[in-house]
Amino acid sequence: MQQTILIADDDEQIVALLSEILKDEGYKVSVAYNGDEALRLARRLHPDLVLLDIKMPRKSGIQVCREIKGDDRIRSAAIVMLSGFGQLKEINEAMLSGAVSYITKPSDRHSILESVRAALPRPPRQGAWLSSKRKSPRK
Repeated sequence: MQQTILIADDDEQIVALLSEILKDEGYKVSVAYNGDEALRLARRLHPDLVLLDIKMPRKSGIQVCREIKGDDRIRSAAIVMLSGFGQLKEINEAMLSGAVSYITKPSDRHSILESVRAALPRPPRQGAWLSSKRKSPRK
Protein backbone atom coordinates (compact mmCIF):
# COMPACT_ATOMS: atom_id res chain seq x y z
CA MET A 1 0.00 0.00 0.00
CA GLN A 2 1.34 3.42 -0.99
CA GLN A 3 2.09 5.69 1.96
CA THR A 4 0.71 9.25 1.94
CA ILE A 5 2.75 12.29 2.88
CA LEU A 6 1.33 15.76 3.37
CA ILE A 7 3.80 18.58 2.74
CA ALA A 8 2.82 21.84 4.45
CA ASP A 9 5.07 24.78 3.60
CA ASP A 10 4.44 28.28 2.26
CA ASP A 11 7.59 28.25 0.11
CA GLU A 12 6.66 26.97 -3.36
CA GLN A 13 10.26 26.05 -4.22
CA ILE A 14 10.64 23.93 -1.09
CA VAL A 15 7.29 22.24 -1.79
CA ALA A 16 8.31 21.49 -5.39
CA LEU A 17 11.65 20.03 -4.29
CA LEU A 18 10.16 17.89 -1.51
CA SER A 19 7.33 16.72 -3.78
CA GLU A 20 9.77 15.62 -6.47
CA ILE A 21 12.02 13.76 -4.02
CA LEU A 22 9.10 11.95 -2.36
CA LYS A 23 7.22 11.11 -5.57
CA ASP A 24 10.45 9.69 -7.03
CA GLU A 25 10.54 7.34 -4.02
CA GLY A 26 6.95 6.18 -4.65
CA TYR A 27 5.11 8.13 -1.98
CA LYS A 28 1.70 9.69 -2.59
CA VAL A 29 2.11 13.43 -1.96
CA SER A 30 -0.41 16.15 -1.11
CA VAL A 31 0.43 19.80 -0.53
CA ALA A 32 -0.78 22.65 1.69
CA TYR A 33 0.57 26.21 1.66
CA ASN A 34 -0.74 27.44 5.02
CA GLY A 35 -1.59 26.05 8.44
CA ASP A 36 -5.37 26.06 8.02
CA GLU A 37 -5.13 24.20 4.72
CA ALA A 38 -2.66 21.71 6.25
CA LEU A 39 -5.06 20.87 9.07
CA ARG A 40 -8.02 20.58 6.71
CA LEU A 41 -6.11 18.22 4.39
CA ALA A 42 -4.76 16.16 7.29
CA ARG A 43 -8.31 15.59 8.54
CA ARG A 44 -9.50 14.62 5.08
CA LEU A 45 -6.56 12.50 3.92
CA HIS A 46 -5.33 10.86 7.15
CA PRO A 47 -1.69 10.97 5.95
CA ASP A 48 0.95 8.60 7.26
CA LEU A 49 3.36 11.51 7.65
CA VAL A 50 3.20 15.31 7.65
CA LEU A 51 6.24 17.40 6.69
CA LEU A 52 5.31 20.60 8.46
CA ASP A 53 7.01 23.99 8.22
CA ILE A 54 7.11 25.84 11.53
CA LYS A 55 6.57 29.34 10.10
CA MET A 56 3.42 29.41 7.96
CA PRO A 57 0.57 31.86 7.38
CA ARG A 58 -2.81 31.52 9.13
CA LYS A 59 -1.61 28.93 11.65
CA SER A 60 1.93 28.00 12.66
CA GLY A 61 3.33 24.52 12.21
CA ILE A 62 3.51 24.17 15.99
CA GLN A 63 -0.23 24.94 16.27
CA VAL A 64 -1.04 22.50 13.45
CA CYS A 65 1.11 19.81 15.07
CA ARG A 66 -0.67 20.23 18.41
CA GLU A 67 -4.08 20.06 16.74
CA ILE A 68 -3.18 16.93 14.78
CA LYS A 69 -1.88 15.22 17.91
CA GLY A 70 -5.02 16.28 19.79
CA ASP A 71 -7.38 14.79 17.20
CA ASP A 72 -8.09 11.08 17.75
CA ARG A 73 -8.81 10.57 14.04
CA ILE A 74 -5.39 11.74 12.82
CA ARG A 75 -3.05 11.64 15.82
CA SER A 76 -1.27 8.57 14.42
CA ALA A 77 0.28 10.67 11.64
CA ALA A 78 4.01 11.05 12.15
CA ILE A 79 5.11 14.67 12.02
CA VAL A 80 8.50 15.91 10.86
CA MET A 81 8.98 19.63 11.36
CA LEU A 82 10.78 21.78 8.79
CA SER A 83 12.41 25.11 9.47
CA GLY A 84 15.04 27.46 8.21
CA PHE A 85 16.00 28.03 11.83
CA GLY A 86 17.97 25.53 13.85
CA GLN A 87 17.68 27.09 17.27
CA LEU A 88 17.44 24.77 20.25
CA LYS A 89 14.33 26.54 21.62
CA GLU A 90 12.48 25.98 18.34
CA ILE A 91 13.57 22.33 18.09
CA ASN A 92 12.40 21.68 21.67
CA GLU A 93 9.05 23.36 21.02
CA ALA A 94 8.54 21.23 17.88
CA MET A 95 9.35 18.02 19.71
CA LEU A 96 7.16 18.91 22.70
CA SER A 97 4.24 19.62 20.36
CA GLY A 98 4.36 16.03 19.07
CA ALA A 99 6.88 16.00 16.21
CA VAL A 100 9.07 12.91 15.89
CA SER A 101 11.86 14.65 14.02
CA TYR A 102 13.14 18.00 12.84
CA ILE A 103 14.78 18.95 9.54
CA THR A 104 16.60 22.25 9.09
CA LYS A 105 16.15 23.83 5.65
CA PRO A 106 17.87 23.65 3.31
CA SER A 107 18.59 19.94 3.50
CA ASP A 108 19.88 17.41 1.04
CA ARG A 109 17.91 14.57 -0.56
CA HIS A 110 19.58 11.87 1.53
CA SER A 111 18.84 13.60 4.85
CA ILE A 112 15.22 14.23 3.87
CA LEU A 113 14.63 10.61 2.85
CA GLU A 114 16.41 9.31 5.94
CA SER A 115 14.16 11.40 8.20
CA VAL A 116 11.01 10.40 6.31
CA ARG A 117 11.83 6.68 6.40
CA ALA A 118 12.70 6.80 10.09
CA ALA A 119 9.45 8.61 10.95
CA LEU A 120 7.03 6.55 8.86
CA PRO A 121 5.28 3.67 10.57
CA ARG A 122 6.43 0.37 9.16
CA PRO A 123 3.73 -1.94 7.84
CA PRO A 124 3.86 -5.42 9.38
CA ARG A 125 5.75 -7.98 7.33
CA GLN A 126 3.63 -10.67 5.76
CA GLY A 127 3.86 -13.85 7.77
CA ALA A 128 5.46 -12.09 10.73
CA TRP A 129 2.63 -13.29 12.96
CA LEU A 130 3.49 -16.88 12.07
CA SER A 131 6.97 -16.71 13.56
CA SER A 132 5.58 -15.32 16.81
CA LYS A 133 2.95 -18.08 17.02
CA ARG A 134 5.35 -21.00 16.55
CA LYS A 135 6.01 -23.00 19.63
CA SER A 136 9.57 -23.71 20.52
CA PRO A 137 10.50 -27.40 20.43
CA ARG A 138 10.39 -29.21 23.75
CA LYS A 139 13.59 -30.57 25.16
